[in-house]
Amino acid sequence: MWLHSNLLSGEIPPELGNLSNLQELFLSGNQLSGEIPPELGNLSNLNDLRLSFNELSGKIPPTLGNLPRLELLYLDWNELSGEIPSELGNLSNLRRLLLHQNQLSGEIPAEQGNLSNLEELAITSNRLSGCIPAVQGVLITGFDELDLPSCE
Repeated sequence: MWLHSNLLSGEIPPELGNLSNLQELFLSGNQLSGEIPPELGNLSNLNDLRLSFNELSGKIPPTLGNLPRLELLYLDWNELSGEIPSELGNLSNLRRLLLHQNQLSGEIPAEQGNLSNLEELAITSNRLSGCIPAVQGVLITGFDELDLPSCE
């Protein structure tokens, strides 16, 4: 479902979590606000979730870690806060995780080191601490800005 850059506003309807055959959900570049509905964690066939460039707030729902086919997760350029859920470490097929330009805080979960297929991790411009879990061959976007050591 491609609904990006359409000036959509308001909250993401939790009923989207009922679209069990949905494989792609592109809502980037709108004016969506409120929290990410935890019901999106019911989309077991989803392989691409893009919610970038909105005004989403609140915490990242741990239920997003229930998406076994997810390869791309773009939550960057929002107003998300709280910690990165350790459940995201369950996304064994994840190739790109973009979380930069939010208000995330706390330590980067060690479970991120479980993402063996990860190719890109973008986490700059947050309030993160600790170390970055070592994942072989991952491009860590903006690592110099982070000044966080690798967990070794």
